[in-house]
Amino acid sequence: MAATEVALASFEAARILRAGGNAVDASIAASLVLAVTVPHLGGVGGDFFILYMDPNGRVHFINGSGQAPARLNREELASRGLNSIPERGPLSTVVPGMLGGLYEAWRRFGSLEWKELVEPARKLAARGFPLPASTARALRNLEQCLSSDPGSRSSILKKLPREPGAPAKMPGLAALMALYAEDPYTMYKGEVAEAIDDYIYSVGGVLSLDDLKRYSPLEAEPLRGEYKGYVIYEMPPNSQGATTFYVLYGLEERPEHHPPFSKQRAEVLAEAAMTAYRIRDAVIGDPTKVPVGADELASREFYLKMKERGPRLEAGAGKGDTTFFAVADGEGGVAAAIQSLFYPFGSCVTEPRFQVTLNNRALGFTLAEGLPSSLEPGARPLHTLSAVIIEGDGRIVALGASGGHLRPQQHALFITNMIDYGMNVDEAINAPRAVLDPSSRVILYEEGWEPGPGWRKAERIGVANAVEVIEGGVKRGYTDKRGEGVPVPV
Repeated sequence: MAATEVALASFEAARILRAGGNAVDASIAASLVLAVTVPHLGGVGGDFFILYMDPNGRVHFINGSGQAPARLNREELASRGLNSIPERGPLSTVVPGMLGGLYEAWRRFGSLEWKELVEPARKLAARGFPLPASTARALRNLEQCLSSDPGSRSSILKKLPREPGAPAKMPGLAALMALYAEDPYTMYKGEVAEAIDDYIYSVGGVLSLDDLKRYSPLEAEPLRGEYKGYVIYEMPPNSQGATTFYVLYGLEERPEHHPPFSKQRAEVLAEAAMTAYRIRDAVIGDPTKVPVGADELASREFYLKMKERGPRLEAGAGKGDTTFFAVADGEGGVAAAIQSLFYPFGSCVTEPRFQVTLNNRALGFTLAEGLPSSLEPGARPLHTLSAVIIEGDGRIVALGASGGHLRPQQHALFITNMIDYGMNVDEAINAPRAVLDPSSRVILYEEGWEPGPGWRKAERIGVANAVEVIEGGVKRGYTDKRGEGVPVPV
């Protein structure tokens, strides 16, 4: 079973499963198809994280996030008259970790030939595909941002249509995929790396060939916690995954049962989120600088110790846009994978030859000193990408959603929808949402909630997908009505 935000990606993942591939193989194929079809959400200039439960029930984590360029520091910013990292542009980007993370996942867990997994994306980029509605919308909404960069103007705005369903091609990405199939390190040491180095220098950035050459993905132990008898796995730092546990522990401290879409439930969630983000901002960032190990980080004891401490809340608004997908294979493997440039089209800076739009993940750093998320050359930023695998009551559920800083609250909503409110997975991810915007301290809500004073209505909060494996091997896939995806069984 495969569930992604774009039908083509779901079908290609299912095709890989039919060919004998495992959940990791199918995730890699889906990831690359998504990079071609929804490049604003999960393009090759961004990052990729995956949780993989193997057939023996052990959960693994691959971290394909990038590091800060050596020259991205406070002095460089000050020399340009800046007192913060720009939201967009060439100084907002870190090393793109996605392609390295995908190859590391395959090297550790893949079963089919590497080239077989890259080929579907190459074909779509070269031969064409119907433009997804979300890509068309992002092109229209971000035309001004993309127009500010010569590479984005020539290789994105002038190459892609604006109408949903219109035929689209990505010839630069097709050329990149052909190189990637032969040389998985082309983004870091090969032809693509050299092109990125040349272009970024030409537009005043600091990301260099040396930064790309130094990059390597990470494998780490996932976070593991419990909520009311269910085991929950989340992604460890530099992912904000621990924040999901802190929200859930905060909710456990308020055991009163409010109606599912009531003002009271949202207010309790918002209170829990404020505490959770304060802890996150104190302890999460580059994995080498997090003060405690994975077991302690996800524990109730650590939450209780930290909940009265922490710096001023610095979390940004939920501007991030992402694509999450889930896969279950026939051997018992389950994957929860997510990729992003952070904001839609990331930095809005695109290397034109290979159509690599670069991320703006440097926004995950703070210029304050002494925190795990402090800006330092070679450090990994505090990262909003995370996903969950839930195990209990005779089933395994892999789920996640887009939403940037809002993601931990969405995960908490999905989990409590299922466990506390008895919703099935489809109901849990499609139910209306209400979350706290941590930058404004305002509750955002979708139609269907009872709003309180000062709340702000949102057309949509994130797009979720999920796969469920029920005891006995039955698999179900679910996609969010807010997106364009379909679940595809094999």
